[in-house]
Amino acid sequence: MNDSTDSFMKNGSSVNSLKGPHPLLYEDKESGSHSARPIDQSAGMVDNDEKDNDQQSQALTPEAGGFISKVSTKLENYQRESALLNTEKMELPVYDNDLFDPLARPVTQDATSRHSTCPKDSGTVETSTEIDNDGLYNSDDIVDPPPDGGYGWICCACVAVMNFCTWGPNTCYGVFLSYYLSSSYFPHATPTDFAVIGGLMIGLTLILLPVAAMFMNKFGYRVVMLSGVLLQFTSFISSSFVRTIGELYFTYGILLGFANGLIFGCNSIVIPGWFLKKRAFANGVTHIGVGLGGLVLSFIVHAIMEKTGSHKWPMRFLGIMALVLNTIAALIVKIRVPRNQPPKKSALELFKDVYDYNVYKSIPLQYSTVWSTMTSIGYVILLFSLSNYALSIGLSTSQATATLAIFNGAQIIGRPAMGYFSEKIGRVNCTLFCMFYTIILLGPFWFNVETYSEIMGFSFLLGLGAGISSVNTVPLVADVTGMAHFPAGLGYNNIWNGSLSVVAEIFALKLRDYSLAQPYLYCQIFVLVMYFVGLLALIPYREWKVTRMLNARIPGKKVDEGMKLKWQNALKPGIINYFRRAFYPTRC
Repeated sequence: MNDSTDSFMKNGSSVNSLKGPHPLLYEDKESGSHSARPIDQSAGMVDNDEKDNDQQSQALTPEAGGFISKVSTKLENYQRESALLNTEKMELPVYDNDLFDPLARPVTQDATSRHSTCPKDSGTVETSTEIDNDGLYNSDDIVDPPPDGGYGWICCACVAVMNFCTWGPNTCYGVFLSYYLSSSYFPHATPTDFAVIGGLMIGLTLILLPVAAMFMNKFGYRVVMLSGVLLQFTSFISSSFVRTIGELYFTYGILLGFANGLIFGCNSIVIPGWFLKKRAFANGVTHIGVGLGGLVLSFIVHAIMEKTGSHKWPMRFLGIMALVLNTIAALIVKIRVPRNQPPKKSALELFKDVYDYNVYKSIPLQYSTVWSTMTSIGYVILLFSLSNYALSIGLSTSQATATLAIFNGAQIIGRPAMGYFSEKIGRVNCTLFCMFYTIILLGPFWFNVETYSEIMGFSFLLGLGAGISSVNTVPLVADVTGMAHFPAGLGYNNIWNGSLSVVAEIFALKLRDYSLAQPYLYCQIFVLVMYFVGLLALIPYREWKVTRMLNARIPGKKVDEGMKLKWQNALKPGIINYFRRAFYPTRC
């Protein structure tokens, strides 16, 4: 409340005495008087009968009518200003203000309206969106919600292109790994060395997301993104010339991991800023680039490798292609900044924000982190070992490459579909379904795959759902933290993901036992366990989110008392009610 408004209330002066027009008042250009903008009656507005006032003014002399009209106008403005001040004193929703309280607190209908009319976008797209605030989204995100479209779809396509040029080559490492293991190009190198290099590349890509967020806040999106693109080009070109395993550690493991970390870190912020209701679907669309890159580039890399007899020209091709496409896409992308985004801060403040210990204490964030980390370990092993598994059952190198290509190609369909159904049936619901689906494939099916036709069918079906953590990690973390704390939340998540991804393929190689009829049996069991543990971690996450939703619905939804009583009973303490909330039938 500004000083002029305080003076108005204390002295009873007219609206015209305020310094400048009030934001809720507009000036009538013909009369020069001010009148109030319409205010919702729920805020205490008392409508005035303008027709009666006009009739009374016409019945008097012009002088008397003009005087009474001015008095009437001032009285109306006083009433409306009083209603406005009462509205300003209303408390904001409290059911999600405490980010770190795993149980949401209910609010009363008097405290807030369930429908928040959103102001115009502060970015390039103007929006006016109405969000039904029933606990489905974080309350910070509905202050200035994204447009859920517009230029966001162009940014979505650009991110898909950059995913094609970053995660596409990453998925091709399985082809390079098969070549390294079957040749002696790097003398004295062991399978563990190649596994660590692949793990470093994936791990640093994820771990460096908070660093990319800090750099982007300080220097801007394009500076950081183009720096990552140049590093990526340098990594691929230099990796084609190295002769020792130590040099490959640096050029392909560390340098490429750092470059991809900058690119992926910057792009992780783009989509959540443009989408809210369609956030999971948009994120899934961007992952078309991952599957398409794995499908197309696997065949191209293998073909070039077969023709040249080494890995050099495939590396150079990837570097040149990524440089051109990434640069074009990065110049088109725009970052949408919400109106409630805090201003730029110093380097120390940025570090504290990105590595925010208070965010790390969020219990739901721990649930989502355990889920995504366990699932990512299993996914990385599948990505790097599927082609080697094909070789272990007697298939040729070209057949092994086709197996990996089919797995990646299925993700072109699977990842957008997972994003679409995440918005239709609920993000957590779709994630649980995909986890259960993948576990079924990893159990009864994978253990019995022995022929080329069987592994091709298995790879396609597996590719449809195995990448669920890549699609829904961002939406699930954002639902907990909101965009204000999103870099810290996703950074924390990816620190664990990246750290364990470094050693994931080492686990797979160490678990191989060629003395068995099925050399990858223990590896298969390990991947199955990882997905199962991830599934278990989603249960308490869903219970938390349902609790938040029910606490928001009780004072807001206009339903019969029987339904509200049902919700209140579900919120009561106890192990039975806990599982009632965890498996409560709702879009969640």
